[in-house]
Amino acid sequence: MNAMEELLKDSAENIIENNVENINTDEVDLIPCNATVIIKPYEVNPYRKIDTTASGLIVGIESDKTYKSNETGEITQNEQVIRVGTVIAKGPKADNVEVGDDVFFTTYSMTPLPFRKLGYVCVSETLLICRVVKKNV
Repeated sequence: MNAMEELLKDSAENIIENNVENINTDEVDLIPCNATVIIKPYEVNPYRKIDTTASGLIVGIESDKTYKSNETGEITQNEQVIRVGTVIAKGPKADNVEVGDDVFFTTYSMTPLPFRKLGYVCVSETLLICRVVKKNV
């Protein structure tokens, strides 16, 4: 075995040895620091408004996640710039949101949180666009 193969074998064994997959999720918790907010994004915006025109055309549904680019002719991923999600946890300096709030944020302000493949993202509270609250009617 040459030196490169030995190094790769050692790296693979290190990854397996240091894998924390067996840690029970009840044993650990995510606690954001400062004004950081942890969000679980929705797949589809539940607050979008869908209307039907007089002719029966349905409008307001987000387009497909892919489209054919007019410039390159290739299938391209449709980028959602504004997303909505639920606040899972908030840091001690995040004063304007509560756990359980739905919030709007930009994809440019979010940082993916690689924790158990749960799909969480982190956003500074100062970069949130708004939160959704029920009106007192």
